[in-house]
Amino acid sequence: MITLRNVVKSYNIDNKNFNALDGIDLDIDETEMLAVMGPSGSGKSTLLNILGGMDSVTSGEYIFDGTEVNNLKASGLHKFRRDNVSFVFQQFALMDKYTIFENVELPLIPKHISKLKRKKIVMKQLERMGIADQANKYPTQLSGGQQQRCAIARALASDNRLILADEPTGALDSHNGQEMMNILKEINKEGKTVVVITHDERIASQCNRIVYIRDGKITSE
Repeated sequence: MITLRNVVKSYNIDNKNFNALDGIDLDIDETEMLAVMGPSGSGKSTLLNILGGMDSVTSGEYIFDGTEVNNLKASGLHKFRRDNVSFVFQQFALMDKYTIFENVELPLIPKHISKLKRKKIVMKQLERMGIADQANKYPTQLSGGQQQRCAIARALASDNRLILADEPTGALDSHNGQEMMNILKEINKEGKTVVVITHDERIASQCNRIVYIRDGKITSE
């Protein structure tokens, strides 16, 4: 499903070239659940952004199911993200001025889905996450665990094939963190490809495979 070959991501800082990713080779199979571990500044979040089409490679190849993502222009990257990728972030990334329902509905609007069908999809995912009764509330009115459930409902609403989770349990206590992992594992069993960025060995050990990254290079699996 995913192939990265000699991927480099460079930044110019104070007139010095810095490689956040330095020759990454990685294959991710469809329906795999992969954990990416590494210390702060290792390049793991940059890798996630590349996989999600949020950032572009400086050089190298990124192939997603036959599509050369590294050659896509801005409009192509937007379509790639819309049709293939959903994100779950550590700090939930919910819109405080939108209700829980509206937050989950947001990624469906660019897909040109009718209002009635959007409502059915949103309520189905909120019910699945056990927070349908919170639909008309705002994120600040919910607990951290409920906000993360909303973030996962939003990711699932798009029905995209690739779920990218950046420290999805980092802002949660151990109980809610484990609940989130149980949900991600269930999503994976249903056929979604899940990539989890984490610094927690207990979280990573629940994935099918662990990749370690340091100084922009994959060091081991």
